[in-house]
Amino acid sequence: MSITYPRANRLAPAVPGTVEGEIERPAWFWLMLWCLFVLGVQPWSSRVAAPQGTTGSTNSIAKGVLLGVVFLVALAATKPGFRTRVNPASWLYVMYVLFACATAFLLAQPMGPLTRLARFLIGLVFVFLLWRPLVQVPERLVRVHLWAHLLLAATVVLSLVYDPGQAWRPLSSLGTGSRLQGVIIPMLPPRVGEVGAVLLGLALIGLVCRKLSPLPALALIGLGGVLIAASRTRTSAAALAFGLVIALIITRKTWLGRIACLAVPGLLGLAFMTIGSLHTWLLRGQGTRQITSLSGRTTSWQAVVDEKVSTQTAIIGHGLGNKRVLLTRGEGDVDVMAIDNSWLGLYWETGLLAVAIVAVALIFAWVSVLRAPTPYIRACGALLLAYVTAASLNESGLSDLSSMTVHLLVAAAICDADRIRHRRRELASSAAH
Repeated sequence: MSITYPRANRLAPAVPGTVEGEIERPAWFWLMLWCLFVLGVQPWSSRVAAPQGTTGSTNSIAKGVLLGVVFLVALAATKPGFRTRVNPASWLYVMYVLFACATAFLLAQPMGPLTRLARFLIGLVFVFLLWRPLVQVPERLVRVHLWAHLLLAATVVLSLVYDPGQAWRPLSSLGTGSRLQGVIIPMLPPRVGEVGAVLLGLALIGLVCRKLSPLPALALIGLGGVLIAASRTRTSAAALAFGLVIALIITRKTWLGRIACLAVPGLLGLAFMTIGSLHTWLLRGQGTRQITSLSGRTTSWQAVVDEKVSTQTAIIGHGLGNKRVLLTRGEGDVDVMAIDNSWLGLYWETGLLAVAIVAVALIFAWVSVLRAPTPYIRACGALLLAYVTAASLNESGLSDLSSMTVHLLVAAAICDADRIRHRRRELASSAAH
């Protein structure tokens, strides 16, 4: 007969909150965090209803506090020893931040650039923290990115109700008429156009790939189109068209289908030249000189190119945050103009080596997009990356944590995750056989 003795090493029930094990957070929790993150990287402008320009305040205390809170909440919600995946494009941006930090100490006033770089690094780590809940299943990240831009679009629409007088920005010297801007969340018209373009593009791809129901997809497409039209942002319209064409080309299986996609921009161009209302929208009341100078942008670009700088300045730049140039005109008049070109802005702020690092990051992101096996993910990545590629020629943003940088990181992350998921499925399938 065996006698059973009570186990002396039996433990008492674990204290709630101290067991090792991942607590699954609800989907809305991560959706809320991503929406707040996208809200925090938007270039809130303190110059709403002020003189025309596209460079807003990116040193806002409110934005810094918001980003810090979002990061700390995500860190607290993540299991210690978590696993993540850092794709090549993100690694290169980490290298860019480290390089810019090192060179910032050579500047006369390094605190401003270092503060912006700390914010940038926090944003990168935040994306790394979201590998398991969002990025690992790329459709989730696409969905929450779409929801985040719907939230931004809603704030712009509510601005019309809240303060309709301030929501319409007069074009003044850069044309005739008015442009829609955000008031509740201060956003200049170019940012409103960008929100509309991303909303329209992702919703259209979701509709074509049957990831969205027709009714909500058409509503999102309509809202995005209205934001682009009301903000009268030609850069967003052109970049969106370019993104959709590239997405169509790389997801078509036949060369005939790819060649047929090239007819889309041709028809759009013909429509803008022949239909009176579209032609008026395109010109915005500007003359030939304003059109050819891209609303004066080429003046600041030429000033950046012609500026004689030392070798050290050419390598490390003038410091992160210096997105403007001083121009002397006529009888010694001094004017300040935004650079509004991501590549010239990178050179001006952080030097030639930083331009090379970010350019290689963009190339690696494109490689990730082209290697994504799922057509839906490949199309979404191509849309976002093509938008960034086109808009970077006419807008600034790739030098620090901005909405354009987030689009690039999202495109690279979802396509890299899609390729890894496909490889695991193939390995599981081969092991099963």
